[in-house]
Amino acid sequence: MDLDNLNQWLGKEQVIEAVISADTVNLMQATLNRDPSFEPGSELPPAWHWLYFHVPARANDLGVEGHPKLGSFLPPIDFGDDKPPRRMWAGGKFEFERPIVIGDHATKHSTLKSITPKQGRSGRLMFVVVEHQVLIDGQRCLREHQTIVYREPAQTGEGAAQVPPAPEGGEFSAKYKPDPVMLFRYSALTFNGHRIHYDVDFCRKYEGYPDLVVHGPLTATLILDLFYHHYPQKQIIGFEYRSHSPLFNPNPFTVWGKANGQAWASNHMGGVAMSGQIQWGQYTF
Repeated sequence: MDLDNLNQWLGKEQVIEAVISADTVNLMQATLNRDPSFEPGSELPPAWHWLYFHVPARANDLGVEGHPKLGSFLPPIDFGDDKPPRRMWAGGKFEFERPIVIGDHATKHSTLKSITPKQGRSGRLMFVVVEHQVLIDGQRCLREHQTIVYREPAQTGEGAAQVPPAPEGGEFSAKYKPDPVMLFRYSALTFNGHRIHYDVDFCRKYEGYPDLVVHGPLTATLILDLFYHHYPQKQIIGFEYRSHSPLFNPNPFTVWGKANGQAWASNHMGGVAMSGQIQWGQYTF
């Protein structure tokens, strides 16, 4: 892979505008089996901005896996196979600086910050970091660093990676049982065409997964949601998280928290799927 060519994408920018509508956030409420409760003037919960700022990619501009083809905003990563690289949401970091309010007209500025090759247990990897900033009236509301990892196509007979055990001592938790409808609804709300979330044949044939995959950002959202509701009097100003292993339909999973801000998600067998750390404080404005 020509890293010098890929590095030409560094600094590439993308700007997307969106109106933070109550309809969209209430559809997310319904997806989580909750009654609609948001109205204009309500503050958007942390990370629910992922429901907005979608790239209107035409059908002809999508890859076989359902994402916009690489080589536009994201670099043209190609491991030299006849299959597309596998894409995973590896983790990220948030700084929340001021509230996003329903009814706001917001702008998201995205910048490609780094491209780093690595060697993993199952082959070559490429880590891509994108910085997102959401602004309202020129004032930054949040900054996010999103890490995407691209992997070589699945090989026949490739075994599943061993999942490390989840931490112990969770002080509060919430349990979820994914199903195809829940995953489809979240894909629709986030305009995410990645077929691993709704096409089980694609999961097994192209990605080597046993079933539909729970979205990484959905898991991160549910971890934040746990703290958001358990400590309504506190202000979340930071969240750093890392994905360790996928969660699959139809197996239940649990999100956990501790008073010190430690957070994680575990699968139905007690393995860790995602870990993170919450930071509390006051908005900077």
